[in-house]
This record gives sequence, structure tokens and C-alpha cells, in this order.
Amino acid sequence: EKHLTITVCHAVSGEVLTRVRVRRDDTVGRLREAVLRETGQDELALHLVFESRVLDDQTILKDVGLRDGDVVFLVRTPLLQVSAPFGGAARIWRPQNGDARNMLIAQLDGRVRSAAFAPPGQTLLLVGVSGEAEIWGVEMGDFVCRLAPPDGARIVSGSFSHDGRRIVGAADGTKAAVWCASTGDCLKILSGHGDAIKSVCFSPDGALVATASRDWQARLWEARTGKFAKALIGHTGVVNSVVFSTTGSWLVTASMDCSARVWDVTSGECLRCLAEHHRPLHSASFSPDEASLLTASFDSTVRIWKMASGCCALALPADGGVVAAAAFSPDGDSVLVASGSESVRLFGATHGECRRTLVGHSDWVRAAAFSPDSLLVASASYDGTARVHSAVTGVCLQTLSGLAHDVIAGETRAAFYHK
Repeated sequence: EKHLTITVCHAVSGEVLTRVRVRRDDTVGRLREAVLRETGQDELALHLVFESRVLDDQTILKDVGLRDGDVVFLVRTPLLQVSAPFGGAARIWRPQNGDARNMLIAQLDGRVRSAAFAPPGQTLLLVGVSGEAEIWGVEMGDFVCRLAPPDGARIVSGSFSHDGRRIVGAADGTKAAVWCASTGDCLKILSGHGDAIKSVCFSPDGALVATASRDWQARLWEARTGKFAKALIGHTGVVNSVVFSTTGSWLVTASMDCSARVWDVTSGECLRCLAEHHRPLHSASFSPDEASLLTASFDSTVRIWKMASGCCALALPADGGVVAAAAFSPDGDSVLVASGSESVRLFGATHGECRRTLVGHSDWVRAAAFSPDSLLVASASYDGTARVHSAVTGVCLQTLSGLAHDVIAGETRAAFYHK
């Protein structure tokens, strides 16, 4: 037959998005254009997957093996990606039609420590090594505001509330602060820890702030008033990270005392002590359904625990003992591990099998993250590049190069956002 009717389904949900009619002699690129017209998603880069293969735009459909009535799956590439090398320039990458185009959005006076999108995706927060923090508009690259230093202290970290209206972060010394994301005004200063703050975050509803400190404590604060709520005491070493569960009912802390602890947010009671690691912990987090937890340690393992029992279900290998990133996928099906090598590995969250090894970097991967639909993985490396891989096939879809020629022993971060 000369014409083919192809059904296009969403790669995660399996939902039928559209059906298109094309010629057997058409290219994959022509098929993709037809899908864009039918779905009206002309601002999204997308890729088509058939029989576990990402289809190249130049390939002829009959050579792919597509037949009338076949199903292809659509993988949406995030509209925006951000990379921030140590060179001080943050770049927004716009993958239009599969092409990685970049825009220099901001140049800090010093090197960039971290970069993060606001949840609405309209602004970008940059924190510099020298202690300044700025917010920039994404669409036009315009400067929005600079965060006011709390009591003159240098800002060392920052993250947005879930509605994107506020920012919480740590400053030099023992303080954290809450800022207005539109003006940069310091709204509240959270003071009370006995040593430097290592981690800080909002609860999902924005009502609370959690802090983790070198003073062996985590603390809860009322976000609106800045009032101290309760101290979470039990660790016998520096608390490196603190993270809320999806619903905000629980907290998990990771410590240099080789353990993670789960806390009830309302009562402050320690519900679980996860203590099978043999070296200090780097981080800990909940699965999206709150049924499992993940801990990353310097003992060369990433462990998955069952919340109901507190038992360790899986121990995943981490190369070199240095975990740069470890996270559940947003759908909870996979676990990403980047550690001490040039690759990122994806494991099954239930049985721990290694599903994919994402390769291509020529130096250690410094950061990695899933896209919100769990279909893509962004990785950033000391080699000065960021890469976007398909989590479904392991194929590298894009390489974002030229981030900074001087990234030799620096930090590059990558993040995703969907409109």
C-alpha cells in the first residue's frame, strides 16, 4: 500500500494522541510534522519511538519497517533546559524540532553554584559562588531582581516554593532566609541553628520550611512568620540533607552518622532509623508514592528502603563511592544513579536490575535529572557538556556543547521544565 495510517500514543500513559496518514516513502521527519499539526504542539521538540528505537528524521518510513495500522510512541522533549557551568554564564537551551539552540541568559560576576527554574517556568534562579543570587526572566533573558543578603551574609543556596512565589535558601553562618521571588526582598530570617545550614526546603504546601545543619539537627519553621516550630533531634553527626515527602506528612534526613531518619512532620517523632550504610550519607528522598525511600552513601551503594517496615529492599552499586546524583523517576518506576564515572545508570525501582547505561561523556558526570514525564535524562559533566538521553532506549538525543571552555574541575547543572 502507498499510504499508511499510523497511531501515535503517549509513551508514558499509552493514551492515543492522534492518528495520521502518511506515504510509505515519506521520511520520519514528515511524519513528525504531521503529528505536530494534528496535536498543535508546535513549540515542543518531540521524538518518535518504534519498537524501542528512536526514529531518525531522515529515515524513510518503509525502511523503518512501519506498516499500515502500526503504533509509534511520542516522547516530548522539555521545552526548556538550563545549564550553568563554573564559568559564570547560565544558558537556556530550547530544543525546537530536535535542534538544541541556546541563549545566553545571564553572566554572574563570579562562578555559578546552582541554577533552578521556578515551577511556572518563567524565571530562573542563579546562585553564585561569591554569594550573590539573581532571578532572570526565561523568555527574554531579562534581569528581574537580586536577592537581598540576609543581614549582609552571603547566599549559598536557593530553591523555589511550589507556587514559584517565594525562595528559601541558606546563607553563610547559621541562618536561612525566605525571599519574595518577584522583588528579591528578604521576608524572613530563620535563625537558631548552632552551626552552618547544609540543606533547606519548603514543604509541598509552602507552609513550612525545613533546615538541616552541621549542628546535628534538622528544624521546622513556619514559612509565613519565620517562627521556629520544632527541632528534630536524634542524629549523631552533621545532617547533610532534608526532604519532605510528596504529601508533606513526613521528612527524611541524611547524616554523616551513616544513617537516614524519617520524621513525622506534625509530632516531630522519629518513625524510622535507616542504618545499614557503612559510611556517611550524601542524600535521601522519598518515592513519589511515599512507599519507598532512597539513600545515597559514600560506601559505594544507593539503597532503597520500604517505608512500611523500614527494611532495606535493594542495594544498588555506585561507582567510585562518590554519588553525584541519585533519584526516583517521577513515575516511581526507575532509579537514576550518577557516581564516580562518565556514565549514568538507570535501575528498576522494584527489582534493582540495571536497565540502561547512558554513555557519551568523557569525564565524570556531576549532575543528572529525570524529565517530569520520566522519559528523558539530562546529565552534566566535568567535560563541559550536557547530554539528553532517552530513558526508554538509552539513546543520546542531544549533546549541548560549548557550555564553558574552562570547565575542567567545575560544576555544571542541568534541569528540566515542561510548559
